[in-house]
Amino acid sequence: MADLERVKRQFEAVLHNVTDDVRSQLLCWIKCKINSGEWGDVTKENSNEDVMLESIQSDLRSELPVNAMSQTESIHFPQTGPNADCDPNTTVHVDAFLYDDDAIDDLCEEGKMSRSYCTRCGSQEVQPLTFITHSASATQVKYIFNYALPDLSGKIVLDVGSRTGAVLYGAYLYSKAKHIVGVEIDSTFTRLQTAVVAKYNMADRIQVIHDDILNQGQLLMSSDVVILNNVFEFFVPKDLQEKLWIHLFATLKNDTILVTIPSLEESLQPLKTGINLEKCVESIDLTAPLQQGRQELLDCDDTDDSDLTRINLYRVLAPHSPCQ
Repeated sequence: MADLERVKRQFEAVLHNVTDDVRSQLLCWIKCKINSGEWGDVTKENSNEDVMLESIQSDLRSELPVNAMSQTESIHFPQTGPNADCDPNTTVHVDAFLYDDDAIDDLCEEGKMSRSYCTRCGSQEVQPLTFITHSASATQVKYIFNYALPDLSGKIVLDVGSRTGAVLYGAYLYSKAKHIVGVEIDSTFTRLQTAVVAKYNMADRIQVIHDDILNQGQLLMSSDVVILNNVFEFFVPKDLQEKLWIHLFATLKNDTILVTIPSLEESLQPLKTGINLEKCVESIDLTAPLQQGRQELLDCDDTDDSDLTRINLYRVLAPHSPCQ
């Protein structure tokens, strides 16, 4: 035991005498060594929350096809903006909450999915398929509620377009939010979420509403945190997207925190809303949460962190339409 305490003190002294950047890289290197098994079986066990989330993921996989699409939803491929190049013939819908990159690799090996398509049948001229997800991944969910957001005790969290419910379950498991609401217009996903909430006894804090967000003005006004993950672009035509965004910014109260994937700037750029973001919202700095999230959630320092960096936080300043 004396040796262990001495090593602890030496290790803490090393961390204390290096820069924040070096400390971060060192901790990520240690985590990478642990996860790789190079130092033996010293990985930590999953928390009860992680185990429950994994169980929910397994349940949902058994209820949905690999592309996690429902027969009752309609998809509108964007004609403008950064995703306007998505070709319906070469775009694959995949739910990031249900299938991470490793799971997709497994599906490809099993022949249930492909990452590329042939540009000329019978040849070796192949191009990568475009993968689109309409849900937050498990890593994103954990990052949002464990690191990015402040303490949510007594707060109301709203997920607009809650789909499979990933954000709802994450808010329940990883935060102390008082009330968690998902508004979903698709009946299939509403039923799925309701079934999961009932099975895992989450109805004390989670509510699933089958409705159009345009009809939920009072809920929008009362929410402290609103999640907007790839929310409108692939589901409604451009004119309705504009109407929805204008309605949101006319309804949200001051100090509401918006969590968006992608950024508001990217979402609104191809639309004609008249919304002046500089007057409507202020961006919340995520430098410290991002550094901590990288250390805790990603395997190695050189692991792709785009899942985390695509998450943006804003504080609403002026809920006026069109915020001019």
